[in-house]
Amino acid sequence: MTRSLAAEHNYRCAIGDHPSTAPPCRPTVSVIVPVYNEIDCLDRLVADLLAQDYERIVEFWFADGCSQDGTYEALLRLSDVDDRVRVIRNPKRGPAAGINLALERATGDIVNRLDAHARYDPDVVTNSVEALLATGAGGVGAIARPSAGRTLIGRAIVAAHKSPFGVGVAKFRRDGAEGWADAIWNGCYWKHIVDRVGLLREDLHRAEDNDFNARIQGLGYGLYLSPAIRAWYLPRQTLRSLWRQYFANGIGVVRAARERPDAVSWRHFAPLALVLTLSCAALITIAWSGGLPGLIALLAYLGVLAFATLLAAARERGAHLLLLPVALATLHFSYGFGSLWALVASPLAALFKRSRLV
Repeated sequence: MTRSLAAEHNYRCAIGDHPSTAPPCRPTVSVIVPVYNEIDCLDRLVADLLAQDYERIVEFWFADGCSQDGTYEALLRLSDVDDRVRVIRNPKRGPAAGINLALERATGDIVNRLDAHARYDPDVVTNSVEALLATGAGGVGAIARPSAGRTLIGRAIVAAHKSPFGVGVAKFRRDGAEGWADAIWNGCYWKHIVDRVGLLREDLHRAEDNDFNARIQGLGYGLYLSPAIRAWYLPRQTLRSLWRQYFANGIGVVRAARERPDAVSWRHFAPLALVLTLSCAALITIAWSGGLPGLIALLAYLGVLAFATLLAAARERGAHLLLLPVALATLHFSYGFGSLWALVASPLAALFKRSRLV
């Protein structure tokens, strides 16, 4: 059954390619969580992880990026209580570097990479393992369901994440989605596949997962999205933090496209296209001393925001929807300007720096 399900979609079967002649029917699991200054959510995170009902979890790896808020010390105390908890220091701080440190030490048949900014049902690991065994996939993941916002703007940001005009285009962000996908969240992978693929690219900040998943698919293995793996990520709660997050995401996607074009798709460049379109319209308006091109472009964009708000209002009610256009615009422009910076300003800055050294 496992082989046929993978074969039906022309994927290689990860179980069939297992190096052991008798692949484990109840494989061991290493859980990996990169953390940095997570003291505010650490108790909830640890409670969710230690409540996992899969009996073959052999270790919880916490890769701490030199936290300064007591996270590292709290994890060390936890490791004294539960011998499955392993804590390693990640001097490079980035999540990819932390995950790599843990991957090099992981002993499980399966590695499950989980986010710190998320909540988990107690059967997340169980359902991840069962999905790997049932599909023959190289990796499986969860739908990225956003948790409820704590403030009015926080709820507007959650609505923006759910919107198809926000970040809801990718399959793993659509509630109820299931099946083979080009990207997964909280990936759970066979360790022998990870060993073949290699470590995460630490130089592709915010796009290391895209590259890693593309390399798995490049070997012929599929990625499967299972709605049974129930987890909720914690979105940013302020416009400032949202801008910083998606500006960095915009930079990361351009860097990933340069290194591995198949790791990204057209949708990743839609915010850049928006920024360029509105910028060009504004420049034309200034050059011709007429407001028509800029006005048309602006009205078209405002129309899109209004339509997105009406779609959201058909699903939910609340005063936060009045702020949804602001949250969507923050997503679009931060991502777009981040991509533009990586495309133009960042190389120019590097060139200027080199010229000063000559």
